Amino acid sequence: MYCGSNKTARLSQQLLSEAMFRLLAEKPFSSISVSELCREAEVSRQTFYSLFESKENVVTYTLMEHYCYTPETEEGNTCGTLRQMCVNYGEYVRENAALLRVLVDNDIIYLLYDGLYDSLMNCGCFLGGLTPEVRAYAADFMAGGFTSIARTYIRAGAGTDAALLDDLIYSLFNGSLFLEWGRSC
Repeated sequence: MYCGSNKTARLSQQLLSEAMFRLLAEKPFSSISVSELCREAEVSRQTFYSLFESKENVVTYTLMEHYCYTPETEEGNTCGTLRQMCVNYGEYVRENAALLRVLVDNDIIYLLYDGLYDSLMNCGCFLGGLTPEVRAYAADFMAGGFTSIARTYIRAGAGTDAALLDDLIYSLFNGSLFLEWGRSC
């Protein structure tokens, strides 16, 4: 995926992104061809392939550019507590339910994982004192869990109470939900 600063290339990426989501409003992701996407965006196939490797890359670009979850708090470059990160993610899921529904309905929610993983790994405050290898395992675990939570939230109708969702996310990641399960067995 193109990550440079050329204004024409960046504009073409944006046009392809917008075209992808217009087409997704009309038809399934699996039915959208690169040629159709290029026609909709009024961009050549050559331009498409100079900017993206695949149509999945267009969705990933859109997630990273416009819908990226970052663990930093508004106060600065700090993730806060695990509780705060879980609450922030619950808010992210609720605020982006329409986009997440498109991803779930088209069986491409897995594309959210990459953005979450990269966001965690690029965040200096996310387990910064640990080795890169351990951070990678932790980011993989959290990105996978966060992606699954978003999918389940959408499949459940996106109506879970905010406080309940936040508490559920936190109890999953801090292990307390599973501790209760272990005590009841």
